[in-house]
Amino acid sequence: MITIVLPTLNEKNYLRELVEKLLLSNSVISEIFICDAGSTDGTIDIIHDLARQFSCVKYYNNKRKFVSYAFNDVYPFATGKYMALLGSHALYPEHYLENGLHYLELGEADVIGGPLNQQGHGETGAAIAFAMSSKFGVGDTEFRTSKKKQLVDSVAFAIYRKSIFEHIGLLDETLKRNQDDELHYRIKSNGYKIMMVPEMECTYYVRDSFRKLFKQYFEYGLYKPLVLKKVSQGMRIRHLIPSLFVSYLILLPVLFLIINLLACIPLVLYALLALYVGFSATKNPILVTKIILAMLILHLSYGSGFIIGIKKLLN
Repeated sequence: MITIVLPTLNEKNYLRELVEKLLLSNSVISEIFICDAGSTDGTIDIIHDLARQFSCVKYYNNKRKFVSYAFNDVYPFATGKYMALLGSHALYPEHYLENGLHYLELGEADVIGGPLNQQGHGETGAAIAFAMSSKFGVGDTEFRTSKKKQLVDSVAFAIYRKSIFEHIGLLDETLKRNQDDELHYRIKSNGYKIMMVPEMECTYYVRDSFRKLFKQYFEYGLYKPLVLKKVSQGMRIRHLIPSLFVSYLILLPVLFLIINLLACIPLVLYALLALYVGFSATKNPILVTKIILAMLILHLSYGSGFIIGIKKLLN
């Protein structure tokens, strides 16, 4: 029933357990295409070993590296009625695919996924996970901040009705980031439904350093204007707020000369709200500091990336 596309890059510590658990707890898998982007840590040997062990496991050499190429390249060979695009850095509950298939077969939606239980390694990872699960950190992104069953704009690690790609096309290969966002906006703009259900909640491990977090969200922001240009129906106020905040910080010295201390009011409010959110999570001052820093990095990296992305579109 379901073809899984699983992109990998240096996943030797996770891949075998991930594939075996998926196969053990889901009886609806047609095949698993493991699309490797050039691993050098022994992952490819594990893929070949899994392929010998399970006839449904197939290796694909994703020479062009990015997820969109992997999905698009194997799509013509997929035999399943549905397709799932999963991540290697996530833990999926038992019957993850069967639960999604239940709603798809009922016709409640055309794309099904679950909320993310975001976890991190160490204190820094825990701070980043909390920031990425809070509305102050990432806005009203439903699959990051909510757990209830609902129709949503986008969802992680989704199962798709394969027939919709015949109508709307495949993943956009011009996008290095936000491919799934652009796809989901396009899906919704064509009248299809995306649903999030709590039974499919999976654990996702966030970046474990502030440097990696900055790079990740800078690229999200950089490619978001291109996504919104392609599918303007996906525009939400949360996409604009970080870039407005960055613009405000850049202009703050000029604003201070014009209206004096009044110019600092938004910055003070931001600091107070960040402190409130941080202390609502923990009373540990070191962890609070890291949570605030993680939220600030989310906003500055995404906002600056978004501004540069707009400039690139205008040039």
